[in-house]
Amino acid sequence: MKKPTCGILDFGTRENGLNSLLKLDDVINSAATAEQLGFSRYWISEHHFSNKSLAWSNPQAVLPILASSTKKIRIGIAGILLNLYSPYHIATFFKMLNNIYSNRIDLGVANGKPNKHAIKYATGKDELDQSSVFEEKFAALLHYLRDDEDLYMDGTGVVVPPYKGHVPDVWSLSSSAYRSNDRIINLKVNLSRSICHEYAEQGFAKERLLELRESYFAANGSYPKINLVVGFICDRTMQKARRTAEKFASAGPYLNLVGCPNYFQEKIAEYQELYGVDEFILYNYSVESKERNLAMRLIGKAVLAA
Repeated sequence: MKKPTCGILDFGTRENGLNSLLKLDDVINSAATAEQLGFSRYWISEHHFSNKSLAWSNPQAVLPILASSTKKIRIGIAGILLNLYSPYHIATFFKMLNNIYSNRIDLGVANGKPNKHAIKYATGKDELDQSSVFEEKFAALLHYLRDDEDLYMDGTGVVVPPYKGHVPDVWSLSSSAYRSNDRIINLKVNLSRSICHEYAEQGFAKERLLELRESYFAANGSYPKINLVVGFICDRTMQKARRTAEKFASAGPYLNLVGCPNYFQEKIAEYQELYGVDEFILYNYSVESKERNLAMRLIGKAVLAA
């Protein structure tokens, strides 16, 4: 079996008592630690909450800070709430950033729905457009990222700098193993499937994943990158991990893995077989900085260095 790779998903949530900037400082340190330990990616999310100490809402301002604080690990957003933005502006930002930071920027795209106030403030509308508009925006985003010649129009159009530069890896975020398959194939993007978000499909659906890979190859001549987003709690012992997990009982089945490093190593190997993936993006439910840092080190030693 292929050795797994693991990345980190960070919502920016930390223990009470830390203000926004202190939480952000902890996220920056966490990304640097993840790089040292050999994690593959460090992704941050977009969320619009009513929280006075929220580390960020739109993560685009944070992304270059994380990229500047690291050298090799891939940095990205999982995912940008595309319905709130102009695809053209997203393309200009991410293409430039990717070329500044050595082609290691990931752009995850989500069809998420923030609260009604964020929708109103960002779009001037009371409701988001239908899902078909999201599909149109996604296609437009890729057009602005990829089609330099068409945009240039022999000097009468526009350029999304740098001209002919590296396009960031684009990921379609989904809580299903099949609902976004047509999009992934037709738009030629990667799949990040979550089993830790609310209403996420928990079934393994390995056969659907294999079908997606082969259909993608038949259409595009290559295979997509695919990873699985997993919610977890990890501590030195099973007892400590379970005590921490009790604080998040409301998460139910979306807190997928709870245990010690040996247990974690066994379950990741099991998930490789059951889900048919070799890369995992790990979302730590713990909000305590010390617990989060310890968990990364334990997983780094048990899974990545094994």
